[in-house]
Amino acid sequence: MGKLKVYYGWTRIGNVRKKRALSVMFENDAQGCRSDRGQRCLRTIQDTVFERYQTKDEEQDGRKQNRIFTEYSLFLDEKPINGSLERCLFINSEADKNHVSKAMRERISEALRKSFMFANPGYKEPNNQLSLNFE
Repeated sequence: MGKLKVYYGWTRIGNVRKKRALSVMFENDAQGCRSDRGQRCLRTIQDTVFERYQTKDEEQDGRKQNRIFTEYSLFLDEKPINGSLERCLFINSEADKNHVSKAMRERISEALRKSFMFANPGYKEPNNQLSLNFE
């Protein structure tokens, strides 16, 4: 495992961000990210739910960046997710499958699900009449 971290959480809605999204933040430089300024920036961007260390491959990609963080977002109310929390967590899990074990992906999904349901107590999974799953 590397020294850089990955932060999973939900975006903070405010003046800049208007849409609900799952936010995955990758550290690119441990000194800048773990400083007070870097952590304050992270807290304004997302509500962090889960942290893990990056793999060697992820860390090599991060060291080539010129930013403190690299963010990937999955917007909850846009295609292909269309408001489905389970679909969002599935897509995130599939994106991590080359770098993270299945047990760790399940822990991440469960932490994100629990946090989302706490913040949105009236949430119900949308009723998709047509869903095709070819495997």
